[in-house]
Amino acid sequence: MSSLLAEYANRIRRFSPNARLFLLSIFGVGLASSIFSLFLNIYLLRLGYKQDFIGLMAAIPPLVIAFLSVPAGVVGDSIGHRRALILGAAFSSLGALGLVLFTKPEPLVLSIGILGLGSALTQVVSAPFMIEESRESERPHLFSVQFALQTLAGFFGSFLGGALPSLFALGFALTESTATVYQMTLAVGTGLIGLSVLPLLGMRSTPRASSRTELRWRLKTPPRLVFKLILPNMILGLGAGLFIPFINVFFKLQFHISDELLGALFAWSAVGMGVASLAGPPLAQRIGRVRMIVLTQALSIPFLIAMAFVPILWVSALAFVIRYALMPMSAPIYSLFVMEQVAPEDRATVNGWSTMAWNLLFAGSAWLSGQLQIVWGFRPIFVIVCAVYSISIALQYKLFAPLEHHEI
Repeated sequence: MSSLLAEYANRIRRFSPNARLFLLSIFGVGLASSIFSLFLNIYLLRLGYKQDFIGLMAAIPPLVIAFLSVPAGVVGDSIGHRRALILGAAFSSLGALGLVLFTKPEPLVLSIGILGLGSALTQVVSAPFMIEESRESERPHLFSVQFALQTLAGFFGSFLGGALPSLFALGFALTESTATVYQMTLAVGTGLIGLSVLPLLGMRSTPRASSRTELRWRLKTPPRLVFKLILPNMILGLGAGLFIPFINVFFKLQFHISDELLGALFAWSAVGMGVASLAGPPLAQRIGRVRMIVLTQALSIPFLIAMAFVPILWVSALAFVIRYALMPMSAPIYSLFVMEQVAPEDRATVNGWSTMAWNLLFAGSAWLSGQLQIVWGFRPIFVIVCAVYSISIALQYKLFAPLEHHEI
């Protein structure tokens, strides 16, 4: 483990200044995202909204991202990835502020839509930005460090977020379960999103980032190859949308855990995911990228089943932490693999198509899940998720293995 960390420390010192500033911004966004992931749904419950509205709110950001990802990729490839990242952070800050200030359904829907617009720009442009700001030998480590930093930020943000409601309740003489303490907690997350813009403003423009100024929609990469690359990701989005937005609701309703315990649970899951992501590049180098992606995702399925069907809190929580480490472990390698298959000038646009496909199905399944939970509860949802994930994993091996061996 020490040799792995030493290797990463050496790699980080070699990253470009822009890459290091980008990582700093990612850390700030990760802190804020963990707070919103913990308590936005709980805040909506305390405002009196039911799971159907929560499902709608969970569906809107990925739906906005789905429809705007391809335009965001085209814009990012045209105006430069640095400018697109700044624009995305600004929209995210504005949307988060609206979620804190408003309580009526219409402005809440509009605010989370603006947040989705910012996320579309950030998600689509991040991978191409990291590629252009790194040498080929650095890329697996840069992608993994970026993912690990997000999860490390999730660890600190979850512990911070879990403690904030009780601190605000104590400091302002409020009942801990009222909407106001959660509103204050989300305000802290909004401030962190705003601060994450500052490192992006400190980055310098590079010739590669601004070498093309016209909008170009036609791709050099063959459409058949693009379809192969995004199809498994589409199906992953379908499965993820069914339960990921509702994990906090699941633990609250099934086990009635406290905010502090919920924060600790999400924090330790972030630690597991961060450590696992750092182990991704060495594992991929040893057994191959496609095998690594397929193996880690397949191993997560039994823990997803245990999480849903074992009615013991510590077992369900442990299964959640292990599953949370295994399933996303391959995400940086997956993203890098896709980016290296396409023409350099197509990277943000193709990433836009991939992001659009994932989020479109994520949005639809999140909305559907909110409706079904009222009728079925959680357990049938988890069974469907396992089946969907299995299909995606099988497709990844069938479609990606020939690409890894240059048998396109």
